[in-house]
Amino acid sequence: MVLLKHWLRTIAMVGIIAAILAPGTAQAATKTVSKVPARAAYVMDANSGQVLYQQNADKRYPIASLSKLLTVYLTVNAINEGKISWDDEVTMPQNLIKLSHSYAYSSLRMKAGEKFTVRQLVTAAMVASSNSAATELGEIVAGSNAKFIALMNQQSEEWGLEAHFISSSGLDNSDLKDYNLVLPDTGKDEQNLVSAKAITKVAQQLLKADPQITDIASKTEASINGTKIFNENSCLPGKPQYKKESGIDGLKTGYTENAKLCFTATYTVDGQRMVATIVGGDTTFSAMNKLIKELKQKYRLETTPLTEQRISLANGLATTVAATPVTSQAGVWYQEQAANLTTKVSTKLTPTQLSTGMVDAGDPVAEAVVTDTQTGARQQVMYRAQRTTTLFADRVVFAAKHNVDRLLVALRQPVKSLF
Repeated sequence: MVLLKHWLRTIAMVGIIAAILAPGTAQAATKTVSKVPARAAYVMDANSGQVLYQQNADKRYPIASLSKLLTVYLTVNAINEGKISWDDEVTMPQNLIKLSHSYAYSSLRMKAGEKFTVRQLVTAAMVASSNSAATELGEIVAGSNAKFIALMNQQSEEWGLEAHFISSSGLDNSDLKDYNLVLPDTGKDEQNLVSAKAITKVAQQLLKADPQITDIASKTEASINGTKIFNENSCLPGKPQYKKESGIDGLKTGYTENAKLCFTATYTVDGQRMVATIVGGDTTFSAMNKLIKELKQKYRLETTPLTEQRISLANGLATTVAATPVTSQAGVWYQEQAANLTTKVSTKLTPTQLSTGMVDAGDPVAEAVVTDTQTGARQQVMYRAQRTTTLFADRVVFAAKHNVDRLLVALRQPVKSLF
């Protein structure tokens, strides 16, 4: 009996010592991420593209109104390129007025002859998920619904996305048939099919094209020509699934019977912008909060500050310009071994800048690459010029031309013969 008690005490002591020597063991179980109760999910750092979670991320699924993220991106891109303006006004065509009167498919009732600016249509598409607004944005950008959807698929192909679009709103052909919006040669029940990874990357591009898009997407309500519209994002402040610790400030929700509940969320962790998507769930809002919480427990962020730099605009010449990074920090996510970050800033000029010899204020002129030497993960951050400047220094020596003028030579020959 004495030996048995001694043996039990020894086992207990070994267990205590093991726990002391491995303090992280008890916590390891809390650092796992539960499977999301949905068809697919994907989480990435919006700045670096580093992936923190993926589940069936490359498989195409119906995504409903998450499709509007690409519609709004292409609209913002057209604005940035000067093709259209935020203040351009349009009146809605009859088929979209009819769609806006649909009980099932409308969140903003529109009137014949009523004018809307592009900004109002973007707000209606992002806040209230207006299908009429999204479709009209496509027609403004490309000239017709069919041309715009071709542009959506072309952009997806250029980005290498797993995506196929047949509508700019996210409605299925079975929904669109009564509004003259079904594309030729598409099936009667055909729908947008896009992977969780693909639509998350679309959101990333939208944030880059317009970092202030969350100012619109975070509105719980807005007013369009005196009509109130409401946001179905249940994770925003004042909504039932709002969690302060999640920090969700957008971006887009979607629902159809086929797609189920879909949600692309934007949030920040320690100043780093994140994008997360859950596709095809029934409890997607609560699942998003849980996913964000578990990822915060699993990952840590190593950051380095980025400050103003003087960028040399041409090799061997003295011209420089002050440039500011588009974000004040770069970061890398890690689980166990802390990151070891190095930063390299290099001049990066566009072909247009090189051909014109001019850099305008706000133009990209350099890129910082922050690399984690432990894992190879890296983040690229653009630097923009603070002022307009010429690419070359004041004193530039150009090579003289040595082309022979044949007419001048012919005129000189008779003159020489006189002497």
